[in-house]
Amino acid sequence: MNNQQLAEQLNQNWDKVFNKGDITALTQLYSEQAVISPGNGQVLKGHQAVMELFQSFIDGGVHSHKIDVIEIQREGDVLYQVSNWQASGPEQDGVTPTFGGVVTLISKLNPAGEWKLQVHNWNMGE
Repeated sequence: MNNQQLAEQLNQNWDKVFNKGDITALTQLYSEQAVISPGNGQVLKGHQAVMELFQSFIDGGVHSHKIDVIEIQREGDVLYQVSNWQASGPEQDGVTPTFGGVVTLISKLNPAGEWKLQVHNWNMGE
């Protein structure tokens, strides 16, 4: 599998798990030391933070999440990725809002042969 295919596979899996609302499985995609910055100036760390943040998005009605690769680079067991992301919010007055931006993802292959997210940072486009 080439790096493009690897990134697309990791992204499709993340989207699938998030869109199912499976917060336990989503949390397991991250390393225990994962660092997340949701574009609001906060820096969150670890599984508990991952769980609480994404559960709040799921509870808030965020759905149909999709990640599309812009640029990837791999150095050994580390995969760096800059991608576009898009999601929909809950319907309001017959309209389903869509929003998105750019996401930076850094994944590392662990000793068990699993890719785990180490860094997840995103912004919102206008």
